[in-house]
Amino acid sequence: MLWPVLLDTSPRDTVWSVGERISTRLRWLDDPDLPDDLMLRHVALRAGALLDVDGEPWAQLLEAGDLRAIRAGVYETGEVTLDGCLGFDAFLGMINELPATVGVVRRVRVVRDLHDRGADEWIRRPGAVRLTDVPDASPTRLSDEPMPDDQDPDPGTVQIMSPEEYFQLAYDQLPEEQWQARGFLVDLELSPSA
Repeated sequence: MLWPVLLDTSPRDTVWSVGERISTRLRWLDDPDLPDDLMLRHVALRAGALLDVDGEPWAQLLEAGDLRAIRAGVYETGEVTLDGCLGFDAFLGMINELPATVGVVRRVRVVRDLHDRGADEWIRRPGAVRLTDVPDASPTRLSDEPMPDDQDPDPGTVQIMSPEEYFQLAYDQLPEEQWQARGFLVDLELSPSA
C-alpha cells in the first residue's frame, strides 16, 4: 500500500527524492486540509498508548504492518478506524524512543492552493487544490519564481516591506487569483521490516 505523507517546509535530513529510501517519524493528521479524494478513508490501525515520564498517556502510537505514526492528544488503545493522512513532523525526530517508519518514496507532488485577492492579503479558496508532480521535495520547488542569481543587489534597490505594505503598493497590479504552494504530498511505499 502507498501511504500519502503531507510535508511542509520543515527541516528534513534529505529532500525526499523519488526512489529514495527514507527513515522518519510520522504523525497522523485527522484533518489534513486536503480534498476528500487525497485522504485515506476507514484505515484500520492498531493503537497503543505512549506514556510521558510520569507514566501518563500523551499520544497514541498507531501501527499497520511496518507503518508507525503518533496521534497526539488521543489515548484509546486497541483497533481503531481512522480517516486522514500521515504528516511529517521534524520535531518528532527529537524524541528518540519513537519508532521510525522506513519506506521508499514513489511519488512527490507539490500541493498548491488557489487564493483570491483580498483587500490586504491573499484569501485561500477552500477546496481548490492543484497537485504537480516533481522529482523531489526540495523547498526550492515550492516557488514558481526563478531562483535569483548569486550577485548581491545594489543596496539602494532592496526594500523590505510587510505583506500589507506590499498589497497597498501593488494592489492594482496583482492578479485576481493565484496558485500558491503549500507543501508536498509524498506517496511512501513501506519497506519490509529487517
